[in-house]
Amino acid sequence: IRKGKMETALHYIMSYIGGFLGVYTILLRGGNFGSAQTGNLIYLATGWFGGSWQEMVIRIIALIIFIISMIAAYLLPKYVKGDMRRICIWVEITGIVLAGFLPEDMNNILALYPIFAITAFQWGVFAGARGYSSATTFSTNNLKQMVLSIADYIQTKDAKQKEKAGFYGITLMSFQIGVLGGFFAVNEWQVAGIWSCLIPLGLALTLVEVDVARKTQAKVVAHRTCSAPDR
Repeated sequence: IRKGKMETALHYIMSYIGGFLGVYTILLRGGNFGSAQTGNLIYLATGWFGGSWQEMVIRIIALIIFIISMIAAYLLPKYVKGDMRRICIWVEITGIVLAGFLPEDMNNILALYPIFAITAFQWGVFAGARGYSSATTFSTNNLKQMVLSIADYIQTKDAKQKEKAGFYGITLMSFQIGVLGGFFAVNEWQVAGIWSCLIPLGLALTLVEVDVARKTQAKVVAHRTCSAPDR
């Protein structure tokens, strides 16, 4: 697979995972969307007038976990030499394995802590492909970009807008396929259904390892070329 196609394929796989985790949290954790903080922030704003202090503390900690995970995704590349995509996928594997052991009857927000962490981290690391900014954990901006690109293409017939619309459209489709995958996993295996998400994560990790190996080989060849004596 060429570099550009591999990057795009990886983006679509991570979008699938975003959809899977989104529906998983909604179906099993009281309708809470574990891939963002919008609902949590709304409750924090209104909960002071009717929520219990214990629930407020739990939600504040959830917000802190999400923020720390975003900061980690932003700062780690400055201090860690490893491939951030590889690190992110291993973080997600760890969080998903943990989430599958959490009881279904525990506090819904507490149960979402691992999901808040891994989706925030994924949002920071897998933030687009082919020069397009695109979240893989939620769909609002992807939908907006697809619709606007289609509108621009209808008006201008610009092939670049058609390509852009296709990219965001496939991203949305990948997300929704992930939603279906998560829906069937929850219906079949309940909480443990999240472990089936390890399959696309394994595929994503394989693509990353192939890409890393290719880059390493290219550096070796370049080094040998530069260090070869002139004849």
